[in-house]
Amino acid sequence: MMFEEITASSLVKVDADGNALGNSPYAVNPAGFTIHSAVHEVREDAGCVIHLHTPDGTAVATSSTGLLPLNQTAQLVLPDLAYHDYEGVALDLDERPRLQRDLSRHNIMLLRNHGTLTVGRSVAEAFLRMYLLERACTMQVRTFALGGTPHPTAPAVIEKNAALAQGGGMSTIADKLVWPALLRKLDRVDPSFRN
Repeated sequence: MMFEEITASSLVKVDADGNALGNSPYAVNPAGFTIHSAVHEVREDAGCVIHLHTPDGTAVATSSTGLLPLNQTAQLVLPDLAYHDYEGVALDLDERPRLQRDLSRHNIMLLRNHGTLTVGRSVAEAFLRMYLLERACTMQVRTFALGGTPHPTAPAVIEKNAALAQGGGMSTIADKLVWPALLRKLDRVDPSFRN
């Protein structure tokens, strides 16, 4: 299916072994199962896992520097960011322990040479983390596309923003502010997503 064709009713539910539950006519992506099941297997707080292959997210995941503290958005993401080295298309379930080790208690991950991943207690929380990660990656790609040397942020400011990011509040921001507004927008644009 194309992304714009997918609705809530077209999602496939699977068990812990990747077997489809119910009578869905759609197949399960084995690589997607490997990555998502790795997180769900060890993170009881993972109500949602989002994994993307966007151009900017993949570019930063492929860069030897990874995500840099170039701007406020990146500085808010970095304290919760982990990395996982690329092992090929994620078809091998034996990769799960390494994914789990690398993610640990982090909620944001760059999968080297591959893409981005976020975890949240809710869809809203995972989405907000992904939004911030992807925005930080886009800002970094655009900053370096300008050429020259980026203007540095004082180390004390980076530490201040890191402390703010680690202070919690992600659930409140996601569930009370961001997610309701996004659902209202979807209802205005195309309420069929609820099908």
